[in-house]
Amino acid sequence: MSTDSPSQSPQSWHEHAAQTAYSAHGGLRDGAVPRHQLPQMALVEPEFKAKLLADWQLVKRARFQAADRLGRRNNASLITLSTVALYGGLITVFVLIFKDSLTPHMRSICDWVSVVANWLTLTFSLTEQIKDYSGQSRALHECGQKVNDLRKRLQATPISAPQQLIPFVQAYEAIIAECGPNHDELDYEIARLGSSRPVSGMDARAMRAELGRLKRWSKSKTYAIYVIMSFAPTLAGVMAWLLVPAPMVPGQ
Repeated sequence: MSTDSPSQSPQSWHEHAAQTAYSAHGGLRDGAVPRHQLPQMALVEPEFKAKLLADWQLVKRARFQAADRLGRRNNASLITLSTVALYGGLITVFVLIFKDSLTPHMRSICDWVSVVANWLTLTFSLTEQIKDYSGQSRALHECGQKVNDLRKRLQATPISAPQQLIPFVQAYEAIIAECGPNHDELDYEIARLGSSRPVSGMDARAMRAELGRLKRWSKSKTYAIYVIMSFAPTLAGVMAWLLVPAPMVPGQ
């Protein structure tokens, strides 16, 4: 389950800012604030602004991490499909050129490998096209850039009243709603452990160790299927060679 925030949703931020604005200004003319509420506002506003900045920084990092992961997956997919298609084409040409030098059993195995390569290329290309890793990567990268721009605007804007935060939260909600794909939980955890913010219950050494483990797991999830796909035609040929006996030639 992926998330855009480690604690509060955008709607809860919006409600919290609106409730804070009402409690500070409701029932007062000209927006006057009683003196006994000034210390509370001085504490609430910087803390809430800092929390938004920290949360949006984390979301930005998670979106960029997801965009990079999907971009690498798209490249691996293209390379794998090209390699497997090359297998099928080269094996077919090989059989045509050296057909007089190959035994019927060897030609059958080569034909089998060529069929497996072509079938994998067709089915795998269709499924990869549907997933559209390239488009998702671009969308997540653009979303991360927009969140980063919004965070910079909030960071540069002095906040003196709760209601001044509401337009920023609304803009964040609009950015998230426009972005179709979402980062995975793994992307969020990598972004969380890779930030400078301490994680409860973990020291710096434990955070680095867990971050390394998650990055290795992310790479294995990204590339494992394509490694298997690349060697599938070769494995199919080896299995046919080992499991299918050569036909007996009459007179031998």
